[in-house]
Amino acid sequence: MKRSIVIAAIVVIVIVVGAAVWIVGQPSPAAEKPSSIVVRAWGGGWQYALHESVGKAFEEATGIKVEYDYTEDSELQTRLREIIPAGQTPPVDVNWTISTNSYLEAQWGLVSPMSLSEVPNLANMRPEAKPGADAMAPYGDKWPYVNVYAYSYVLAYVPSLVSKVPDSWWVLWEPQYKGKIAMYDDGIGFHAVLARLAGVEMSEVLAHPEKMEAAWDLLKTLAPNIGGLGEDPDFSMWIERKEMALLVTILTNVFEAKRAGAEVAWVVPKEGVEVHTDSMEVVKNLPPARDYWAKQFINIACDPVVQGKWAELLGCPPLAMGATIPEYMKGDPAFPTEPEHWRMNIFVPENVLAKYQKEWFARFQEITG
Repeated sequence: MKRSIVIAAIVVIVIVVGAAVWIVGQPSPAAEKPSSIVVRAWGGGWQYALHESVGKAFEEATGIKVEYDYTEDSELQTRLREIIPAGQTPPVDVNWTISTNSYLEAQWGLVSPMSLSEVPNLANMRPEAKPGADAMAPYGDKWPYVNVYAYSYVLAYVPSLVSKVPDSWWVLWEPQYKGKIAMYDDGIGFHAVLARLAGVEMSEVLAHPEKMEAAWDLLKTLAPNIGGLGEDPDFSMWIERKEMALLVTILTNVFEAKRAGAEVAWVVPKEGVEVHTDSMEVVKNLPPARDYWAKQFINIACDPVVQGKWAELLGCPPLAMGATIPEYMKGDPAFPTEPEHWRMNIFVPENVLAKYQKEWFARFQEITG
């Protein structure tokens, strides 16, 4: 994404002036300032957007280099469950992960909770950024993690490969798209949509999990049309190569394909889309200086100016109140920035996902083979 020299200069000025506000207090005089901190991250367009917005702002404000660890989030979670109870120092300082992981890691006591005095920008985050009551309960008024932005799983499509612009999820079942539908290999982002299409709402599933059987029966009829099952990098590749016509994916993958010159568009079908959040947490057992600076990284990540830039690059709407909403997001329910967007779409809280998601992954994989 190209910008003029004038705009780039303005961004630098904002970063320098904002540095005095971002850094809260100082660590103990006995604590040595680290040369770097380590942030667990996804690669590709995800890491690019994070570093261009949050990482560079942190480096400018502190002089501390940000290094990135690309360990898969589920693999890191397994390691943290071994390392932290053993009293060992974890390999990362900040864990940037899905909110479901943070919810579980908070329940297991693997995080260093954040007070408003340590991370004051938490006070200016939208309600969706704050962990639920059951996640907060063990930590009092401290936050075990913060949800840093929202994102939806849209229906993306390659215009030259579809007969018309889709307006409903039922298009996935049309015989002309046999072998031309792409989804995540565990079905993430589609479970709640599938349930809604089967006449089941998430509020019903909480009390009656057996009602999800109707969703799985519906998936069995869709399975022949699913030709691609993969992870984030696969979606950008499928779009660029025009191998799939319709894709259930996060918009970040669509933007990465567009940056490469691919032909692609997206819609929010009339039945709505799933909305999730990603989070940041400081892991437990860090030396005091690393704990302090990791929390400063998260404070910068929650700054409205930084959130606006991050949103523009990543394609995920910010959860900081007062953050600039990129023009391309305004009015599009794929980017939940207005109350009506949250009402029309399907937001599944992290405690619900933590309870049922592994089971849903297994059923999806069993059915799709």
